[in-house]
Amino acid sequence: MKRGWELRELAAVSAINYGYTESAASEPVGPRFLRITDIQDDRVVWDSVPYCKIDAEDLSKYRLTSGDIVFARTGATTGKSFLVSDPPEAVFASYLIRLRLIEKNLLPEFVAKFFQTERYWKSINDGSVGSAQGGFNATKLGALTIPVPPLPEQRRIVGILDEAFEAIATAKAN
Repeated sequence: MKRGWELRELAAVSAINYGYTESAASEPVGPRFLRITDIQDDRVVWDSVPYCKIDAEDLSKYRLTSGDIVFARTGATTGKSFLVSDPPEAVFASYLIRLRLIEKNLLPEFVAKFFQTERYWKSINDGSVGSAQGGFNATKLGALTIPVPPLPEQRRIVGILDEAFEAIATAKAN
């Protein structure tokens, strides 16, 4: 780790919550109801996400906002994450865990990139439990450590990685 970087547990830098338990509905009976299956190829097509019934108190507790990161906690996609950006009114389902950063010196984009690293995936694979399909709970997620460089360095790293991923996507498309 470079000088000036800290190592912090996710629980110390974010609020970590399980999702809302309800049945999905095709009719607009409430907000959109984001599920693991709605996250495909690192994106969500919000128009195809179903709805759910929810009361006002629970809506405020489970509402998604820009900068939230949702994380698949069970099944074949355990560890898969998604950085929420400009969502419609939406809540997240119970098989997802939401990280909402409380540390102002940590960019959600940087954490999202960390969730794509080999170190992260090794932690997920080592920590998943279960016979047929492993899982990773909020306590284990909160115990993961993340490097926290100064903000300018985070911005630089995110910029470099965004350019690299864009170049890869362009190369694949060609």
